[in-house]
Amino acid sequence: MFDTLFKRSTSNTENLSAAQAKALYGNADVVYVDVRGADEIARSGTIKGALRAPLPGLANFAKPQGGGLLPAADSGKKIIVVCASGNRSGIACRQLADMGYPSVANLMGGFGQWLAVGGPIER
Repeated sequence: MFDTLFKRSTSNTENLSAAQAKALYGNADVVYVDVRGADEIARSGTIKGALRAPLPGLANFAKPQGGGLLPAADSGKKIIVVCASGNRSGIACRQLADMGYPSVANLMGGFGQWLAVGGPIER
C-alpha cells in the first residue's frame, strides 16, 4: 500500500562489480554518473566521460522527461552510478529508480574498485 500511495518504483536496481562495469565501458547505451562532490573528484579523478551529479542535488540533474544532465528515463540507456565506496551511489540508484529510470546500476566498491580494475579515468 505504501508503494501505491507514494508511487515508489517497482524497478530493480542492479549491483555491478567494477569488472562488470568496466566491460560495459564504451557502450553508447551506457552512461556513467559520479555522485561524489566536486572536491572528491578533484582529488581523485572520475570515470572518463562520467556525468557529474552530486547526490545532494541529484534531482536537479535527473529529469525523467528529459532536459536534465542525465538522459531521459525512456532513452533506453543504462545508468551506472559511482561514488567513493558504493554507499551514496546505492542511494542515488534508488532515487533514480523512484523517479522512473528503468535501468540503473550501482558500481559496488566505488571509484577505488574502478581504479583497481584499470578503468579509464580523467582528472
